[in-house]
Amino acid sequence: MVRPTIRHENLRKLINEIDTLEENAPIETFEMFRNELKHSTLITAGDIKSDTLNLFTVKTDKGDFGMIFTDMDEFGKVFPNFEVEAHEYPFAVYKHLIESSDLLGFVINFKSEQFVLVREIFEHINDLPMNSFPSDNAYSSDDLKRIRKSIDNTNLEEFIRNPTNAYDYEGLFESISNSTMLTLRLSNEDYASMAEDGIISMRESGPLGFLYKDEMGGNFAVAFTSEDKIRSVETTLNKYPQIVNFTEMVTFLLNSDMDGVIINPTEERIMISRDVLMEYYGFLEDNCSDERLNSAIYHMFLMEE
Repeated sequence: MVRPTIRHENLRKLINEIDTLEENAPIETFEMFRNELKHSTLITAGDIKSDTLNLFTVKTDKGDFGMIFTDMDEFGKVFPNFEVEAHEYPFAVYKHLIESSDLLGFVINFKSEQFVLVREIFEHINDLPMNSFPSDNAYSSDDLKRIRKSIDNTNLEEFIRNPTNAYDYEGLFESISNSTMLTLRLSNEDYASMAEDGIISMRESGPLGFLYKDEMGGNFAVAFTSEDKIRSVETTLNKYPQIVNFTEMVTFLLNSDMDGVIINPTEERIMISRDVLMEYYGFLEDNCSDERLNSAIYHMFLMEE
């Protein structure tokens, strides 16, 4: 399924910078470009399956290149009647395809940038983001309820309130690694009747409500250190806290072309930009990820009185 809201604006800015500066583009630009590719979810014309490959390609005298697009507007420039099915895949799928086929690479936005990704680029992009599937020992509903009751992020809150720790991102992420972070879902609907002992399972119903975001100055995901911090969010909608695997949240926001994450938006308002999250992504994976928490995305809590 293609998410129409993702436009990969950050990736396109870097493509334009590389096209403009060419060999004069700084090394940092190429590194940022590779990082954006890692976290991209690009659209292709056709379908990639485990046993078949049905892609529209660009034929050259050197061989075939696949076509990939940053958004549906660019897809529609090549297939204006949408007679070809559009499919969205993470970059890891395209990397695997290059490694297991005769394609020479891919062309991004054939009617616009025509930016060519040759095989060598794929060879130099490794350490791709983790998957988001719950592990075999994922936390159960009862486990999540116990974790919720035991949340105490006092050390993290002291760290972020201390002005001398500003821009100490490694220290911040180290503190997060020893904390249990929360996010927030909002809804017009009251789902209290679906709760069992204060927790609502969304495994059968699918996602309920929507994730709270901060859109002041950009499009930011939001994390909280406590339910008290969530209470300070002013809204007429129903609030439903969720425990979150912080690294998985970062993976989602990077893949969704968001601008970063804000911790405790109504109080300390610690803003971590997309560039910083890209830079420290390896550290986050190594230190701030508990794959057992990936099951938490299927659960949300009633606010405690």
